[in-house]
Amino acid sequence: MELAFVFTALRRRVWVIVLFTALGLLAGLFVAPSLSDSSQWQSEALINIQPPSSQDAVFSETINPDRYVASQIAVLRSEATALSVSEKINGLEVGNVLTQVEIEERPDTDIVVVTGTAPDQLTTQELVRTYVNTYQELLPQDDEERIQKLKTDEAALQTRLNEVNDQLSDAITRGRSSQGQRPLPDQADPGLASQRQLIQDQLSRNQQRQDELESSKARINTRIIQEASTPVRVSSRTGIVLPAAVAAGLILGTVFALLMARFSNKVQDDRAAELILGVPVVGEFDHYRSLAREHLAAFQRLPDDAVPLVEQLCVRAEAKAQLNVPLTVAVVGTQRGAGATTLALAMAERFAGLGSSVVLVDADVRDPRVTELFHAGVDGGIPSVLANDGALVDQRGRSVFTRTMDPEVRVLGLGPNRAVASLRRDTVSSVLRAACHQGAVVVVDGGPVFDLASTVQLTQLVDAVVVAVPLQRQKADELADLSRQLGPVEDKLLPVLTYPALRAAKEKSVRFEDEVSQEPFAGQPQ
Repeated sequence: MELAFVFTALRRRVWVIVLFTALGLLAGLFVAPSLSDSSQWQSEALINIQPPSSQDAVFSETINPDRYVASQIAVLRSEATALSVSEKINGLEVGNVLTQVEIEERPDTDIVVVTGTAPDQLTTQELVRTYVNTYQELLPQDDEERIQKLKTDEAALQTRLNEVNDQLSDAITRGRSSQGQRPLPDQADPGLASQRQLIQDQLSRNQQRQDELESSKARINTRIIQEASTPVRVSSRTGIVLPAAVAAGLILGTVFALLMARFSNKVQDDRAAELILGVPVVGEFDHYRSLAREHLAAFQRLPDDAVPLVEQLCVRAEAKAQLNVPLTVAVVGTQRGAGATTLALAMAERFAGLGSSVVLVDADVRDPRVTELFHAGVDGGIPSVLANDGALVDQRGRSVFTRTMDPEVRVLGLGPNRAVASLRRDTVSSVLRAACHQGAVVVVDGGPVFDLASTVQLTQLVDAVVVAVPLQRQKADELADLSRQLGPVEDKLLPVLTYPALRAAKEKSVRFEDEVSQEPFAGQPQ
């Protein structure tokens, strides 16, 4: 999917994205209150994790503080720790411990935060307290405590040794022979002698262990600096529900808009229109409120933004003209309400502004908007031209053309009858010849191409054909059919993408149906 296609699809279907985003916002507003009711209690404890210190410089240098903290965090998060905690709290499973306790390290510190979340206060505080106490039990004992324990054991062994020595002395005294010779300890009491040797060995090992600990003496520096805090109430996930709902709506709206564009049978952009028509698009004629409110504004007060496009159309049309003969331009639309009349009015005024005498012909029999705007229905118009063999005056000697507020522009309207029979394939050439006698440039408002056979014939007789393509409602298959019909005049085509108001097109269609029912045509288009 090309990037240009994506941008165009999203731009043309912004309403879809806005709609889904609004639905996501409403869903978030609906769901958030229900989640806020299910509040939780939260407590936290702080642990300062420091690697053990030692008088032995080599021992201290071998411990990397960052790795030590990371390893201790792994111990805190381990399933073994969670299992020990669950065994100490009745009714709490290992899975609940892992999900209800969160371990985080504060950035750039050795402080680890143990946060517990539970539905009630007591459970929350007990959970955190038990967790940090369990971790503390897993820490190795301090060397000072070990040395003190060894000294206590040494004192007990020494007392026991003194007792055994006293007992052994008594046995030796009792075993003295008649000659006064003292027996050896093993001879006096083998059992006591063996006990004394065992105790002496234990004292020797104890002293050796004390000497080893004294030489290294590693001190455990990890400390609990905050016990489980007083639980506070927190809302469950309400902080992210609303933004998440809006983001989900935005994403779904974007995806849906792209799918609509991908599977739509309408023309997507100017590139698609160019591929179907086989000729480059001149430009885009945007929607202007001033033109939608008053069609005559295109003739009198054309918006400044629209002037460059209209001037470009005029230049390109003149480039297709023949020398020393009037320029003829047909402005048609691919469908009713495409904006052909607006373009015809604008081009006629721009040609006049460049110093040319212009005749604006109203050939849109089913919606004679030009005739109505300039009150050309009171003059003879096209019916008088045809009735008098191309004469420029009617039977009463009055001009068939209607003057406008611009002295360089005259209108050849449909006259008072506006009958379809007055404009046929075989009469279009007569109308163009009469208009060419009056002006150097002839601009014809032809209406939709397929409304009348005379309009198709008109495109073959003029020098240039401006085609108004309403992009937002133009179906690709209809444009392809029109391209095939206009194949013989492809070199004359000047396509323009338009954005007319939809309501105006509907009103035109309704008005035309009313006129058909009230005023039957004298004939049918060929």
